[in-house]
Amino acid sequence: MKIESKALSDSLLANFAPKKNGDGTADFGALLKHAETKQSEGAAELEKYLKMTPAERMTKAMLNKLGISQADFDAMTPEQQAAITAKITQMIREEMEQKMAQKPGATSANAI
Repeated sequence: MKIESKALSDSLLANFAPKKNGDGTADFGALLKHAETKQSEGAAELEKYLKMTPAERMTKAMLNKLGISQADFDAMTPEQQAAITAKITQMIREEMEQKMAQKPGATSANAI
């Protein structure tokens, strides 16, 4: 399972170097506060993800595969949303068929 978290990646990858004070010493207090803020943002995002139903998680993952954010999806017309939903349904069906085909002794994919 892959959890995408901009806040988490930002805290891990950005701003590792402590800021320098005017006297050339590092401001570790500011660095610590920054890290705590990023950690709480990441924790909040993880908590939000964990509260999602499996169907919501799958839908979010499929939207991500299509390069569409939830905000983009919500801004679409009902017709566009229906088309995206149909595409997601097809993607899920194809993934299930692939998994069924990989199982030994699997029967027809039409049994789904």
